[in-house]
Amino acid sequence: MTTTRSTAFSYNYAIICRVPRSFAERGALAEGRQIDYEAARDEHRQLVDVLRKCSLNIIELQEDEDYKDCCCVEDCAVIIGGTALITRPGLKVRQGETKEIRRVLKSDLKLRIQEIHDGSATLDGGDVLFTGKEIFVGIGKNTNEAGAQAVAEAFPEYVVVPIYMEATKALHLKSLCSMAGRQVIAVSSSDCGTKIYRQIKQQAQFSYELLKLEDDSAANMIYLNGRLIHRTRDEMADVCWSVLDEKILNPRHQTSINELSKARVTLSSLVLLINKEKRARKLVSNLQDEDMDRYATIKTLK
Repeated sequence: MTTTRSTAFSYNYAIICRVPRSFAERGALAEGRQIDYEAARDEHRQLVDVLRKCSLNIIELQEDEDYKDCCCVEDCAVIIGGTALITRPGLKVRQGETKEIRRVLKSDLKLRIQEIHDGSATLDGGDVLFTGKEIFVGIGKNTNEAGAQAVAEAFPEYVVVPIYMEATKALHLKSLCSMAGRQVIAVSSSDCGTKIYRQIKQQAQFSYELLKLEDDSAANMIYLNGRLIHRTRDEMADVCWSVLDEKILNPRHQTSINELSKARVTLSSLVLLINKEKRARKLVSNLQDEDMDRYATIKTLK
C-alpha cells in the first residue's frame, strides 16, 4: 500500500493560549522592566490575526492565572506530523501547563500522543528545532539529555542532534535560531548564537543555508505555509531587516512582541503548530525514499 505524504512546514491548526493577568508579575524577572498587561494582550491578539492570515484555524485556550507562562504553549509539546510528544518543562511550576494541551491534542485533534516515561527527563518545546529533515535539541537550562532521548524515541524516523548550550545565556535553543525557510536556518551572530552556529555546522546531517542576524530576537521567527512571521522593523537592527529583504523571497508578516518579550517570550513560543490530516500520514519534507532509508537513525547522544 502506498503511503500518503504531507509536507513539513504546512499547517492548518494553531494552538494559542491567552495571556493571564499574572503574566505581568514576570516583570520582576525581566530586569525590573514593568510589563503592561493590556499592551501584552494587544500584541498577542495581533499575532493571532497574523496567524489567521496564514490560513490557520486557531484553537484559543483560556488563560490560567495559576500559570504565569501559560501563553508560551510551544514548551508543552513537540509535534511532528500526526505525533505529539508531551513535554516535561524544566521548571516544575510549569509542568501543569501540559494537561490542557494534552487534552486538546488527544481528544480534539486526535493526534498520536507520546509521553515521557523517564522520570529524570526534562524537556521544553522551545529547545526543539525540527528542520524538516532532522531534529536539533538544545541541552541546557530546561532540557537535559534524557529529554533529548525522549524526542529521539518519539520520532525514530529522524536523526536527533544534541546542541549543548551550557556556554550560552539563552533560555531556549530557539531563542537563538529558527527555521526561516525550507532549508534556511536563521541564527543570531551574537557570541551565544555563534556557539550554536558552530555546533549546527559541525553536527548537522544535512546542508542548510544559514541566515546570520545581528539580534538574538530577530533570529526567532515562524516559518509556515510558505510564509515567514517575524518581529517588526522597529524591534530589530536595520542590518537585520536588510538581510531579510535581500535573502527572503517568501511572503513576510511582521508583528510586535515588544511588551511580551520583556519576560523573554519569543514569537515561536506563543504558538503550537499542527498539520491535522483526515487520516494518518507519513511526514516527509524534502527527502526522497532512499534518503529516508539512509538517515532513519538516531544520532547517539554524548
